Amino acid sequence: MNEQAPTDVLPPAAAGWPTEKAPHARSPRRAHFARAAFIGLCAGLLAVAFRQALAAAETGRETLLARLHLHPYWGWAILPLVGLMVGSLVGLSMQRFAPEAGGSGIPHLKGVLLHLRTLTWKKLIPVKFLGGVAGIGCGLSLGREGPTVQMGAAVARALAGVLGAPESDIPQLLTAGAGAGLAAAFNAPLAGLVFVVEELHRELSSRTAAGALVATICATVVAQWLAGNTPSFEIHGLAAMPLGSLPLAAVIGVVGGLGGVVFNQSLLRMQSAAQSGVLRTGAAGTRLGVLPRWALPGVGGVVVGIVAWWLPEAVGGGHSVAERVLGGDFNVGLGALLLLLVVKLLLTTISYASGAPGGIFAPMLLLGALCGAAFAKAAAMAWPGMAAYSQVLAVLGMAAFFAGSVRAPLTGIVLVSEMTGGYDLLFPICICVLTAYLAAEALRDAPIYDALLEADLHRSGHGPASPEPRSLYMGIQSRSMLAGKTIAEAPLPAGCIVVSLERGGAAIFPGPLAVLLPGDHVSILVPGDAPEAAMQIVHLCTGM
Repeated sequence: MNEQAPTDVLPPAAAGWPTEKAPHARSPRRAHFARAAFIGLCAGLLAVAFRQALAAAETGRETLLARLHLHPYWGWAILPLVGLMVGSLVGLSMQRFAPEAGGSGIPHLKGVLLHLRTLTWKKLIPVKFLGGVAGIGCGLSLGREGPTVQMGAAVARALAGVLGAPESDIPQLLTAGAGAGLAAAFNAPLAGLVFVVEELHRELSSRTAAGALVATICATVVAQWLAGNTPSFEIHGLAAMPLGSLPLAAVIGVVGGLGGVVFNQSLLRMQSAAQSGVLRTGAAGTRLGVLPRWALPGVGGVVVGIVAWWLPEAVGGGHSVAERVLGGDFNVGLGALLLLLVVKLLLTTISYASGAPGGIFAPMLLLGALCGAAFAKAAAMAWPGMAAYSQVLAVLGMAAFFAGSVRAPLTGIVLVSEMTGGYDLLFPICICVLTAYLAAEALRDAPIYDALLEADLHRSGHGPASPEPRSLYMGIQSRSMLAGKTIAEAPLPAGCIVVSLERGGAAIFPGPLAVLLPGDHVSILVPGDAPEAAMQIVHLCTGM
């Protein structure tokens, strides 16, 4: 059945307001969900292919490293040399074909949703796929989830035209594809859904949520069919925490929240330092910096190649090491855990700052697990009984570190629960995520993906001006500066117009006296020659 507007709503044209015609018209829900399902299947296939290729590349690196250790006098120099060549080739490919393929891809996708960046899927998918496999395969401390999120969105962009999706549906299809990529990467369909709602769209409409759910379920079906239906981390022996031990969850939350803030600041400062060393032309025509941009992934490859000889657990995505920590099989002392924690943090910041394709979810989760395990070992020196909680605290540390860095608490709760199968720990996970979130908020640290997008916009501009207006679909949050104000009172940037207002699934005439309430969804036209207004609207609607 096609959607119909409520009969008691005054048509916008009656007062001369803009009407949602051709490019703004939305397709029927059934058609939208069918497109989302097909996109989810295709994004799932691509994510599984990426996961398998990456696993083969990392296995090859480990095999090569084992053979090189048979020749200690010269074997240590091979991996740095391989890292230099592979990283430089990846950098050249990105610079030549798809600069947007660098990094996680999630900040870029957020920019696309704000119409501040473009998504050229024909070039992005092969460069991101091959560059991610090559870079992470040679040891860069990056994860697979960021690339699968961005490639999932690129799949949606590629299929939207083929499936005849109207322009107004494309943002929701992009995020459905992104959620499908995350779901397939971690075998976590609900985490993919929550990530779309909490981090990408930041609004909860039935169309957005149901479309993303359809896509993530289809992607997870493909992933489980081709790669198995076990949780991302196969761990055993996790037990529920007794009531008297729940304060430990709050303590780990504070530790993880602080760790997330340190991670964010380290990542941003290392990226800024790397960019300051890039060769570019100054205002007077002078050359600034010391290295071409394409060489940065090669430099990162040299660093991880050297570290891999002495501490191989610190290189690569870190999934297998995290699984050992969570499973209680990583039997090392407190000093070794802290050394690995510091080196992994340093390598992750260097790898990401190099601009190579790769995400930060996986390294972030390993850092959180190491925080929890190190805390358990340190506490066991005074209270020997704490050693029994090592696995549990490692799981809680993952959730807390994620929440402190990304500032998406619901995603952290669901993701860690689905990845570990630790549903008996759901309540302590909620406690540690809440305290981690509050600790990071108290330090006024920006969420990492917002900060990375802001840094990119500051460095390279808000995107090209366009003669066509840009349409943003946003939810009004409880902390929004627009909540409780009429449209006439709303402090929107100059030239921005509210063209539609939805409340409880019904359309409301967006006249100047219409009051905006938390939970409302608005479509706002932004002048094409004022791209920076998009970020201002996001801050106004979210209150962040």
